[in-house]
Amino acid sequence: MKCLVVYAIKDLKRMDQELLKSRLDEIKSLVKTLSWYIVDLLVINLRDVDPAFYITKGKVEEVKELRVLDQVEYIVFYNNLSPVHIRNLEIEFGKKVITKVDLILMIFKEHAVSLESKLQVELASLQVELPRLYGIGKEMEQIKGGIGLRGPGERKTEVMKRHIKERIRTLKKKIEDIKKHRKNQLSSRFGVFNVSIVGYTNSGKSSLMNLLTKANVLEENKLFSTLDTKTKRLVIEGVEMTITDTVGFIEDLPPQLVESFYSTLEVVKQSNLLIHLVDISSKFAEDKMRVVDEILSKIFREDKLELPKTLYVFNKVDLVENLDLINKFSESYPDALFISVKERINIKKLREQLRNHAEEYYKVLNSNYYLKTV
Repeated sequence: MKCLVVYAIKDLKRMDQELLKSRLDEIKSLVKTLSWYIVDLLVINLRDVDPAFYITKGKVEEVKELRVLDQVEYIVFYNNLSPVHIRNLEIEFGKKVITKVDLILMIFKEHAVSLESKLQVELASLQVELPRLYGIGKEMEQIKGGIGLRGPGERKTEVMKRHIKERIRTLKKKIEDIKKHRKNQLSSRFGVFNVSIVGYTNSGKSSLMNLLTKANVLEENKLFSTLDTKTKRLVIEGVEMTITDTVGFIEDLPPQLVESFYSTLEVVKQSNLLIHLVDISSKFAEDKMRVVDEILSKIFREDKLELPKTLYVFNKVDLVENLDLINKFSESYPDALFISVKERINIKKLREQLRNHAEEYYKVLNSNYYLKTV
């Protein structure tokens, strides 16, 4: 599939060039994950958001003049466009216009494996689609059969809205049932030390999971390659625990997607330890850490739960040429570990840390059990 990528930015000249490159690399990665081909990438200076097209009418005409427009099936905007923007741009370009949100949804749909993740993807898609129907509703209203009467266009839109709302209610009920079932499964693990690997997407979580447990979790250098949580038993020098690989996060993840995938992170709430895996080779490692920390804090705060102990593990040290960077993070996170899953650097130390945390957990658990029985 061929596409044209557009990113419109206010005050383009003032934008940090490294940040711009990072965001462009991210949208490229999303497209690559779908195995699409980018014919051209346009960065447009945006003075103000145009109510009709998001970009100015002049920029719309410039895009229409591009020779590559005839080669593409999709025009992908990094920006979050309104239903009106999408509708008007599609009319002008004669091409399907989608956003970063749509790309992520397509990836989710492609990578969903379990029943729950498939339901979550459908729910998120409908929650994105519904407001777009409201956005084109006024256009449909123009196809009326007479004064005070509803024409075929309006009736069709209203039927679609009701169908989507009903389907959303059904999906939420099914997901809630799965969530309750998983809670029962998790409660049966009480007494076993639970570890969850969390982190920004593509930080190496699945690779670490496979290295520690031989879990055969899908490993790809693509965004959102893991959408389903997978838990495996792990024994380190006679000490038993469970370890779970979780879905990754991304900057500016749409609220519909965050809410929809919260239940897949239910296992995180039952964790005794979180491994926050960070790609230290990324120039925006701190920003990505902040995204993950904020989402985790929200998840636990909503259920009035205390955030478990977090072990920060910085991955891909083999790709870091500037040792000052490692020193900087080691000062900020004195208990952190610096590893390379690919090169097996400091994996032994990580296993030792996991064993020590598990032993401490069992020590306290047995002590509490003894006090209750005395």
